[in-house]
Amino acid sequence: MSPLQNQSLGFIKPTNSSATASEPDDDSSPFHFKDEDVKVPYGSHHQHYLINDKYLIAVGVVDVLPHCLSSVYSFYDPTLSEVLNLGKLTALYEIEWVHNASRFRPELKYYYLGYYIHSCQKMRYKAEFKPSELLCPSREVWVDFEDAKKRLEIRSPIRNCCNISTPDEEYIKGADAHFTMHGSGEKKAVSVDDILFDIGGDSYLTLHMISEEGKEIVRPILEDFVSEIGYEISMQCIVKLC
Repeated sequence: MSPLQNQSLGFIKPTNSSATASEPDDDSSPFHFKDEDVKVPYGSHHQHYLINDKYLIAVGVVDVLPHCLSSVYSFYDPTLSEVLNLGKLTALYEIEWVHNASRFRPELKYYYLGYYIHSCQKMRYKAEFKPSELLCPSREVWVDFEDAKKRLEIRSPIRNCCNISTPDEEYIKGADAHFTMHGSGEKKAVSVDDILFDIGGDSYLTLHMISEEGKEIVRPILEDFVSEIGYEISMQCIVKLC
């Protein structure tokens, strides 16, 4: 097999039949670029990873967007990947592509790795590329990963979905507004009456639409959901119970 630095990489639209091999961009990089490679139009593309311009070892599926390159999927030779770690290699190439493309498109400066679930081992590799940020599902603002990680592990260790942008003191104060203290000292959620849930019928329900017996079953589930996810996100969710 040829040395890795002799590989050629290129973009290919899904409807085309051949990739454009690229020339070296600088001597320090193992990846080779041509100007037209980083000037491809917006849309979905396939990146072909070739050795000696002949042997296809991996394909990266990406979306080129105005402000970022979105990594959709990659597939590769599993045997070669045991040595070359092709999943991470494609990610590193995509990061460097953004760096080169930003010279021609200053507004394109982000690399988007897609969804991240902290408790999913198969997604943990995404956190290895630094510095990085996670999008807060509650406030829709980007949060430094290290800060977001700490808040996820404390606030939502099971479901990994919560407000990760609010500082601890403010978050605790806001959470307390939706809880009441019972005689045992245990916190119980009180604001679950308007949360939608699905029990498999023709429409979604709220607590006031079911019997008292049903409330005894459903209310604790909704309270547990709110206690971990937080009230803000819970009000945007439909809790599936079937």
